[in-house]
Amino acid sequence: MTHTLTLGQDALDRLMPMHLCIAQCGLIHFAGPTMRKLMPPCAQGVEDIFVEAQGAASGHVIGAIRGAAPGDRLALRLRHRRQLMLRGHVVTPGFGGLLLNFGFGVSLSDAVAAFGLTESDFAPTELALELMFLQEANRAVQQELARFNRHLMLARQDAEREAHTDALTGLLNRRGLQAALRNALDPRGGMGGFALVHLDLDNFKQVNDRLGHAAGDRLLGDVAHVLGRVVRSRDHVARIGGDEFVLILGGSWSCQALTAIGTRIIRGIEEASPEGCGISASLGIVLSAGYAADAIDRMLEDADVALYQSKRMGKGRVSVAPLPLEGGPRPLTAPR
Repeated sequence: MTHTLTLGQDALDRLMPMHLCIAQCGLIHFAGPTMRKLMPPCAQGVEDIFVEAQGAASGHVIGAIRGAAPGDRLALRLRHRRQLMLRGHVVTPGFGGLLLNFGFGVSLSDAVAAFGLTESDFAPTELALELMFLQEANRAVQQELARFNRHLMLARQDAEREAHTDALTGLLNRRGLQAALRNALDPRGGMGGFALVHLDLDNFKQVNDRLGHAAGDRLLGDVAHVLGRVVRSRDHVARIGGDEFVLILGGSWSCQALTAIGTRIIRGIEEASPEGCGISASLGIVLSAGYAADAIDRMLEDADVALYQSKRMGKGRVSVAPLPLEGGPRPLTAPR
């Protein structure tokens, strides 16, 4: 048994708020309330609203609509917002012309944002809002995960920085020095040559004995400032315990240049000495040339040997060790 069903425009608006009724030539008869929000105010035909799915304004939109077979999906883009793709189908109603009904598909979130759409703009049976809620929930979860990962990364960086930093002076500690030396010796991205300076304060015990440990701590901070004025951004300074410091000075160096830098350091430390304590410094220096990438301990030992050569020769001196194959360190006295 066949019945004729006649729906008024009000019923179509409620059932299919994104419908569009057009003549065979493409002129618009009427449109649903949500479709009217998408249309330019002066739109008279489908060419004023849509372009083909490929985004080209070829003027053949009505041909694509008429050519859509029953049951085929029709895909069109909004002429004035071509990032928004509408998908739907077309039927030939009993009252003549063509009746189209659309949905947003994957463009839903962008369309809601672009046109300020709400729940009332969709049919009661439309799952668009549920899908949009899932998209928003997924986006919120992704944002929260990204924020958590960012916080975790920053916390890890803070923990690593704290683990590599001397609390008293803010310089690298022994662990930080080891990491800096590994990077400096790495043939894939190291400094391409550097000088390792081992420094030990002379007569430091007198400060602690005569003025107290607080004065000793202040002096260590002053020494850190002296060393900070000598180094460049590519260099590293570490306090490895007590009154011992190590510097990594990137680049190629001559013995004369290193002696000059050592002299500046000694004079700066002597100027920072509390009155009557006679604080100075002894330095031992080795050059990275000739050391393998895993020879960190040997470099530190050779610098320590050079340092105590300076101690034995009267303190307040700079000793530069020769390359590893040449034997023991060669003392160079700093100008006083």
